[in-house]
Amino acid sequence: MKTTNFLTLLALTCVSAYTFAQEPLTLTVEVSGAEANAGQAIFDLFDSKDNFLDSPVLSQTMKIDSEGRARFVITDLPAGKYAFSVIHDEDSNGELKTGFLGIPKEKVAVSNNVVPRFGPPKYRDAEFDLNDSITMSVSLQDPD
Repeated sequence: MKTTNFLTLLALTCVSAYTFAQEPLTLTVEVSGAEANAGQAIFDLFDSKDNFLDSPVLSQTMKIDSEGRARFVITDLPAGKYAFSVIHDEDSNGELKTGFLGIPKEKVAVSNNVVPRFGPPKYRDAEFDLNDSITMSVSLQDPD
């Protein structure tokens, strides 16, 4: 009985120590492909297919620099599965400009550089594991 109690206590201690030892992670996203000094980039982070492209868990806006780039640094993220989208908001109105049938008129990018075919990208294609702090690069794509 004492051995069982000791092993249970040891296991709980190890699990607690592991949980508290996990440091928050940083996701850095480097965006390219915009026109130099043209508008802003809007970054949206999603943590499930249920909220993908609809309700981000985090959103940031950054001006496009003189090289047509933006860099987002997201800190204090727990480990997990995520996906993100980036919009080149050329007119800085805070929205994705779309045409008939909701087709984007401004450049967009999605994690894993997913290029959707016949409709919006799928979460499963854009999803990535965040287990360590990482840097990802995406290139904005012309709407077609």
